[in-house]
Amino acid sequence: MSVLIVFSTKYGFTEKCIKVLRNDLQGEVKIVNIQQEMIKDISCYDKIIIGGPIYVGRFQKKLRRFCSDNLQILLDKKIGLFVTCSVGGDIAIKQLNDAFPSELCRNTIVKGCFGGEINKEKARFFHRLIVKMVSKTDSSSTHRNNGMIIESINEFAGIINSR
Repeated sequence: MSVLIVFSTKYGFTEKCIKVLRNDLQGEVKIVNIQQEMIKDISCYDKIIIGGPIYVGRFQKKLRRFCSDNLQILLDKKIGLFVTCSVGGDIAIKQLNDAFPSELCRNTIVKGCFGGEINKEKARFFHRLIVKMVSKTDSSSTHRNNGMIIESINEFAGIINSR
């Protein structure tokens, strides 16, 4: 079994999650940070995992482009989709469904949220401002994550391994 993990990260939290995920996966695993490296041929992989952080309800542009450019190939693969964000549960899955192409969401074998981290020291001014505004108006702030959800990563990997 060969697995490709394609991800993006802005401040490094998603990359930390990928390292945990990699340790739980069986078989040969190739990891590609789409912000630093392009992958030309994804057809040789049995399973493909795609994910990254959600900012203002969207993925980073390179990750969105990867999904749209490779959509037809992806639809023929076993796909796992994940997000990293500070909200959890149904809200996180809704953000995931809104961020990915709908065809891809319908074709996935597993979806997950690996948690989130708000690092105000690393965040740019605009992101700090958004976090501040959302935290003042968001009644769900008691349901926010600030850290990695190891159980979610382990469960996600288990589903990928079993299919």
